Amino acid sequence: MADEQGAQRWEREQVLSEYGTWRLTADEDAPVAEEIRTLETLLRLKAEQQDSPDPGLWTEELATELLTVVVPRTVIQPREHVMDLVPTLIRFVTYLRETGRWHPGAMSATEAPGVLGGLEFAALEAADDPSRRSFSTNILGHGMALGVDLEDGDELAAFMNWYNSLPDDERLALSETGRLEHPTTPYDREASLRAAQAEDRSSSSWPWFLPGPEDSEGTVLIEGAIAEDTAPYTGNHFVERAAALLEHIGEQPRKVTSTGALNRADSAAVLDLLDLPPSLRTMWERPELAGPWVTLLDGGWLEITSGTVQRLAGPVPYVPLAVGGEGFVEFGHAVLTASLFGKDTRDAEDGGFRGMPDTIAALLVACGPEGLLLPDLQSPRAEELPVPIDPATGEWDREELHRLVAVSRDLEDLVRIGILSRQGRLHTGSAAVMAALAALVKDRGEQSGFTLG
Repeated sequence: MADEQGAQRWEREQVLSEYGTWRLTADEDAPVAEEIRTLETLLRLKAEQQDSPDPGLWTEELATELLTVVVPRTVIQPREHVMDLVPTLIRFVTYLRETGRWHPGAMSATEAPGVLGGLEFAALEAADDPSRRSFSTNILGHGMALGVDLEDGDELAAFMNWYNSLPDDERLALSETGRLEHPTTPYDREASLRAAQAEDRSSSSWPWFLPGPEDSEGTVLIEGAIAEDTAPYTGNHFVERAAALLEHIGEQPRKVTSTGALNRADSAAVLDLLDLPPSLRTMWERPELAGPWVTLLDGGWLEITSGTVQRLAGPVPYVPLAVGGEGFVEFGHAVLTASLFGKDTRDAEDGGFRGMPDTIAALLVACGPEGLLLPDLQSPRAEELPVPIDPATGEWDREELHRLVAVSRDLEDLVRIGILSRQGRLHTGSAAVMAALAALVKDRGEQSGFTLG
């Protein structure tokens, strides 16, 4: 996966470099740097959000979704930049056609400029509609309107400190509309900078074992909406296992053990349904079942009374995997969110998270396009790791090592129950996990110690 993404990134860079040369040849005064930044964002979103990495493949459906759905939801930009999107893309189409890079499966190259031109107003309308944007793009877009330099870490921290200080109703209004006409406390850049610096001195730093927040590729990591496609949910092992448990229990109560678990026969039947090894002494030794079982109880899809378990309606109705569709997506989102909420409210010894708020930061990275590769303290080259040094001893700081260990255990727990995937030390999430994580971050608010950005 990483090799494939690297090749796609290299191809984008090559195409954009050639575009810059082509553009300057035609107009030496052209704002090439700005156009390339715009095109890089469009091509990257097209690859990552629409699974269409070929720079020369443009259909009317792809272009419409990109300009009216994906970009408004993920990109923070002033209105004048939105107005440049379509003209820049039309010039790029001309370059693709003239250089032979236009994909044979794309729409007609001669009709493409007209098709794209017809999307100009729709793109502006979508960008102006707060319901088309994620809650984080609404918040940060308001910051941009106030003059906040979102690429300046200090200014961004100051703005988010101000946002987190607002009353709940004002924060909700801003996240939903992107506007706040009369805040209780008007934004004051200098005062917010001082408050953010004071808070930073009293809080933990960004985890040393994660890529820095400045290494993100310019899009907002958190999206406030449920992932629209069914694939992230049908492909999530946790959702699949929760569905299998509900399917097996069915409409009639089933007996449970004295510890509140399915008996061995029922547990083995569910494992067989999932094509997992049936060997077990108790359900509790198999996290593949225990994890979703606890969540289904927490969330109200299951209830144990008088030694039996029965299926309930739950907060969101269960829709079978085979049925799929919007109902299954809503169920999948609800059960993933319930799992993260449940782990966040439990103590570590009861199965809760150990590394918060670092674990939230790690999950954000893991759900990104490249996943999260955690450092290996047992590696022969471990001495090269950027572990902070304890000035008192000159050795690795034990507290910083503990942060890594705590997050590693949290992520491994999520792998075992099926929320995350892992290959070696590379942990990966999905749009489904990101949507559930967004709900957790929003619920935690200022108590999380982690702000959007």
